[in-house]
Formats: sequence, C-alpha cells, structure tokens
Amino acid sequence: MSELPLVIRALHERLHFRYRGPLRQAHFDTFLIDLADWKLSLTDQTPCLWVHKPEHQSLAVFDLAEEVRDAVREADWHAEVVLVLVEWQTAELHEALKAAFSHAGHFTQFAVIDAVQQRAIAEAASPSRVMQDWLLEQIPLSDLSPYETGRFVTGNRFFGREFDLKQILRQQHDNYLIVGVRRIGKSSLLRELQRRLDLSDPAGEQPRRVYVDCSVLQSEDDFYKEIISQLNPRDIKRFERQSQSQRFKAQLFQYLAGRQGGRITYLLDEVDGLLQQLTGDYHVFEAMRHASAQDGYARFILAGFRELDRTLHLIDTPLYHFGIELTLGPFKLDDVRKMVTEPLDQLRIKLEHREEIVQHIYQETAGHPNLVQFYCKSLLDQLEGTKRRILSVADLQVVYDDNDFRRFLMQTFLSNTLPLERAIVFAMVATIDAPETTFSLKEIDAELGRRSLQVELSQLNTACDNLVTAGVLTGPKQKRYRLSIPLLATMLAETYSLDFVFGKARRDFLAATALHPESAS
Repeated sequence: MSELPLVIRALHERLHFRYRGPLRQAHFDTFLIDLADWKLSLTDQTPCLWVHKPEHQSLAVFDLAEEVRDAVREADWHAEVVLVLVEWQTAELHEALKAAFSHAGHFTQFAVIDAVQQRAIAEAASPSRVMQDWLLEQIPLSDLSPYETGRFVTGNRFFGREFDLKQILRQQHDNYLIVGVRRIGKSSLLRELQRRLDLSDPAGEQPRRVYVDCSVLQSEDDFYKEIISQLNPRDIKRFERQSQSQRFKAQLFQYLAGRQGGRITYLLDEVDGLLQQLTGDYHVFEAMRHASAQDGYARFILAGFRELDRTLHLIDTPLYHFGIELTLGPFKLDDVRKMVTEPLDQLRIKLEHREEIVQHIYQETAGHPNLVQFYCKSLLDQLEGTKRRILSVADLQVVYDDNDFRRFLMQTFLSNTLPLERAIVFAMVATIDAPETTFSLKEIDAELGRRSLQVELSQLNTACDNLVTAGVLTGPKQKRYRLSIPLLATMLAETYSLDFVFGKARRDFLAATALHPESAS
C-alpha cells in the first residue's frame, strides 16, 4: 500500500473504492479507480496519473504538462476527466493543464490534485465531499455531469431499472425477452447487465458475455461470425468452411462454451433488425432455444421492439415461451427523482422547491428516461460559465422553449409510433380543451370515425396499448386515456395543421393495411 498516491489509499482503505494499478505508462505510474458511486461523469475506470518522481519535479512545468498529455495519448484514454495526482504543491501545473485537451477526436479535462489537497482529502470526515469540491473548482459542470442523451449509458451514468437488473442477475439460468420503444433504455440495460456480470468474474477468467448489435447484421451467418469474432477469432475460417451445415451451427454454442470454460450469456440488442432480415427463417433462434435448454451452454437476453414483440407471441416460432418477457416502460416518479437530484446534489446545485421541480420534470417527460436526461442537461447548460448554482421552477421554462429539446421530443414521438398511433394522437390533440382531458376507447374510435378512419377494435386496442408503452398516453384508468406529455400536445398543435397530419397518418395507415392486412396497426 505504500506505493499508492495518498488519495487512492484513502479512498480504498476508508471507502472501499476499487482500483487497478500501478501500470507503467510513459514515465508515469497510472491507476484506474472506480468513482462510479458518485453518479458524475467519473466512471468505474477513472484514469489517474501519479506524478511523484524526482525527475518529474525537476522538469519545467510546461514540459511536465506536455509529458502528462503524451502519457494520455499513449494510453489512448478516452475519459472526459483524467486525475493528475502530484506529490508536491503546484498551482502552476494546474494552470498549464487547465485547457481542455483534444486527442484522437476526444476531449479530456485534467484535474490536478497536489500534495496539500491529497492530505486534506485523506484527513477529511468525508473524503468524497472534499475531493468533489476540488474537482468542481477545476472541471466545468458539463464535463462532470453524468447526463447523456446520444448513446447508451452504464455504471455512473445508469439510473433506474434496479428491479429489472436484480431479477435478471438473480435468475441466471433464464432467458429474457426485453421489449421497449426506441430510446427507452434497452441498450443501456443490456450494457449495464454485461458490466455487472463481468464484475462478478474472478480475475483472469475467459470472457463469458457477448453483446451483439443485431441492427447491423444482414444474415444468420453474420450473427455467427460476430459471436465467433468476439470469443475466438481463429475459428472464423473453420465456420466459413462449414457454414452450410445447420448441424454444425446447432453445436456451435456448446463448442464456444467449452472453449470459454462455462456457460456464455449472449446479450442481443436491436433484434428486430435481424428478425426482419431473416424473413421467417428461424433456424438461428431454434439453435438458441436448444442451446439454452441444455443447462450450461448458453443464456440469451434479447431486446427489441415491435418485431420481437410480434414474433414472441407466434406459437409456431422458437421465440414462443423462449424466456421471461419484460416490458420496459417509462420511469416511475422515484427513479426520476433520483436521476434529477442525485447528480445535481453532487454538483452542489441547490434546487429551490425541490419536489415541485421533480414533479414538473416527471409530468413534462412522462418519465421517459432519455427526455429526463435531456431536461437535466438543458438545466445545467443554463448554469455553465456562471457562478449561479441555484435552480428554481422558473428555470424550467427555458427548457420548454429550447428548440433542441422540442426537436428531440418530436423525434422521439415520431420514431416510436406507427401511422394509426399517430392518427390517434393527432385526433386527441385536435379535440382536447385542456391537457388533462381524457378519452375512452369508444370516444377515440368516434373521433377517428368522424375523420373517416374506421378500424377494428383489436387494432385500436393494440395501438392504444403501444402508446401507453411508449409513454405517449397514460391509462387506461377507469378505462380512459389521456396524453402523458402536455408539451407534446402543445407542440403538435403549434407546429402542424392537425387536419393535414391526421390525413397523412390516415393515408399511410390505409396503405400499410392494403400491403400487409394481417399486421397493420
């Protein structure tokens, strides 16, 4: 333990934070420390660079700063924040590393923690609080914020879904079929499952988790090549020689489990794309069903949206009763509360009328996690570059008026709905007097009929269920539905001629029905 920076020793011994290292990088000892518990941008592998040798202290400060930057280049760290732990007092190094550093298309901020600051952290009643305060003095809010709207999130950036995670992690022999709309967090859930399962492996174990983005696959063979390339690339040529044999493919999962030393969990994301490419050829899913039925070979966690949901309910497909079905819906109020308040508390931002702000955000986003992230990010953007660290209910109006937020909300709605579902929403928006106006199924049907759109009851019921799953409608309470997101209704009314967009949705629905009468909805 003597060969550790004081701050890492304190965080490890007192708070049980995990770390790896030292690893030699250029002329420095480096470490990776798990700071994910803080729910900031700092991950479970936050890079730390230890500046402690006499030759470092003898360098001119700008030469030392350049060596630090070169070490980051050499390590190919893509972290937003790199900690530089120095064993003497040096305000000059902090100044030299103050500007954001761009390398290989990534931007990195340095946080310099010198000997005096390390000692203060180690001796503090709360090392976390004191260290966070030092970081906040050096790092812009946007670089410490965990909010992310453009890609999947894990670890420190992952919020909610704890019940789902615990269920899947606890029942480690069961397959799962996860259904949810776009941007609801399916990819993040799979990646977080992979991360937590990997953490449970003993050191040196062979990888037994495989994540596959099925949206980019064109065929069954593409799928097999992808899992082989991740687990044992040398077998690719062997597969290509025998790829015409379904018997060989059926035995592949058993073979790979033997090579890796145990059962493998396959996390298959965006399965809809693969199902559509296969056009009813389910051989690969039959092989999965067989492999998972043989205890010890494979476990499958599939995630998708409409095509997966449709296929798993067809009795003559291998996905029927393939595993436990799990529908991902919007967050509950408590999950939204944690997503809003925990990072903002860590960033030392005070929320005036805290619960009122949380309730407003919950109501305006209907608990859609990506919208909540966008909302919080927009609020932080208002504070960036200012000394203000207080947010009030009045600040929420800026988000309502933010064109990026409105565009994001509209894109989310359009990407998650089919023509009939959009027609229902347009008809409701054209009719309502107030956001809380509710509709029965009969009233929705009447509004569609009044606009010359006649649908089967089963189609109407399915479409309304899908809109509830997507977080667009709330209900049915007392068999009545209402629009979940008041801002969406306002935007639709302000942006479009509702008669025009309803007419277009109607025509698109009728065209789809004519082409695919068995599946139009």
